[in-house]
Amino acid sequence: MSRQEKLPNQLFYLSLNVCEEILGKNGLVSILNFAGLKKFIGNYPPNDFEMVHDFKDFTRMATTFVEVLGERGARAIMFQAGKRGFSLMAKVAPTLVNIEGIKPEGFATERKFDEFLKMYKIMTDASVAIFGDVYTLLEQEVGMIFEISPCYMCVGMKTENEMCYIQTGFMHGAVAWMLGEETKVEEVLCMAKGDDRCRFVVHRPKD
Repeated sequence: MSRQEKLPNQLFYLSLNVCEEILGKNGLVSILNFAGLKKFIGNYPPNDFEMVHDFKDFTRMATTFVEVLGERGARAIMFQAGKRGFSLMAKVAPTLVNIEGIKPEGFATERKFDEFLKMYKIMTDASVAIFGDVYTLLEQEVGMIFEISPCYMCVGMKTENEMCYIQTGFMHGAVAWMLGEETKVEEVLCMAKGDDRCRFVVHRPKD
């Protein structure tokens, strides 16, 4: 599979705003300094789809959390960043992954997980234009399996445990938005700890 080497302004606009919300301005400045991304300090990209930023810059922001905070310290912050990232995207940039006009409250409760599967298929197809052909989406009785290879979150990282908590949080935010309730989302394989891909499972809610 191949990935895009340039990513859109909108992705960095969302990421930087979410990180500032969670870490505060000073915390974000510290992360950007450590990551060697001083160019973004006080200089957030516009909220548009122009493909101008290097892939490695996005990866560097994600991996810096682990380098600075350690695996345990980074988990909660990365998860919240991913979850908040989906929420902000749905509000100010739904066209990024083609979810504009979707109204979860209009679906019957018993159909909402199936509608989530349809929505995530739309999101995945749209994401190919952003990140490249790096995704596999599978539906099973347990729920949904989502795979990334190569992974744009953890490339080059070496950890003992699964560490793509930004992606896990993003998916958690997406399913909670659609269902209006929490359900289990977990990463079961991760390239950072030596697996050949990153695999995430969204479990179908129990009756």
